[in-house]
Amino acid sequence: MSLARLLKRCVFAAAVLVVWPLWVLSWLERRLGLGEEAFLFGAQLLALMPGLPGAFLRGAYYVGTLERCHWEVRVGFGSIFVKRAASMARHASMGNYCVIGNADIGEGVMIGSRVSVPSGKRQHFDESGRLSATAGNFDRVRIGARSWIGEGAIVMADVGEHSVVGAGAVVVNRIGDRMLVSGNPAQALRPVDVDAAAVQGRD
Repeated sequence: MSLARLLKRCVFAAAVLVVWPLWVLSWLERRLGLGEEAFLFGAQLLALMPGLPGAFLRGAYYVGTLERCHWEVRVGFGSIFVKRAASMARHASMGNYCVIGNADIGEGVMIGSRVSVPSGKRQHFDESGRLSATAGNFDRVRIGARSWIGEGAIVMADVGEHSVVGAGAVVVNRIGDRMLVSGNPAQALRPVDVDAAAVQGRD
């Protein structure tokens, strides 16, 4: 293990010691079926922590509170998960002021700043398709490994692996693997060429 990686592990362990009381609050809330207010409290509180310490604190918090989260992730300043059922894989990262709902973010995914990933596109409709203030359908949005999501994009449907979503795009239909999309609604522009190293992933 390199010295840099060892140092990173030590800093992460220190961050865990800081956020563990917030882990406990979120765990109790989930066990008692009380919703997600305590989870959101921790997420919003740590979203305001600046610099590298803030990035480590947010990563440590989500390791202990999301459905799945690798310790080697980066969540930017002002960015939050609003659903604890979300997941974030190894080496995934997001910029500043992102809002992520019920989403699975794959390994090595890079998300720009001010990106929104709501829990699908049916949150305000009941099972019969009528507008409802009390019922909603929360879909799970999946972003495939090593895809890039451009700044200001809104992603409401799945994105395949090694794909690129242009800045400001609005994804309302599933995007396949290795596609470059842009626009509102997002349209496929061309396939993305991917080298062998990117397909296999990097440690």
